[in-house]
Amino acid sequence: MDLKERKERGDGVEDKKRWCDSLADFFELPKEVVLNLARISMIGNFQFHLENHRGVIEYTEETVRIGVNNGEVIIRGRDLRIKSLLADEILVEGRIEFIGFES
Repeated sequence: MDLKERKERGDGVEDKKRWCDSLADFFELPKEVVLNLARISMIGNFQFHLENHRGVIEYTEETVRIGVNNGEVIIRGRDLRIKSLLADEILVEGRIEFIGFES
């Protein structure tokens, strides 16, 4: 099997993820940093904080969709507002009723 076929099957991607995961464990580094994963934290159902995002896809008072490395995070609720937006961090406040992930 040549490299093109391996890429189409995604074999190299899984190998790279396993290698990075092992590297993070060995050096005791946070996996979200090494694997460039989103890091989510919440306070109750009124504050949502996301690190390592790829940008805002949709923004209304009822829905906020945010791109992440391997998909998007969807926040639904009422009176949602982006309180802070930095290059790699976003803070959403309002009455959060649903959070989902779509790849």
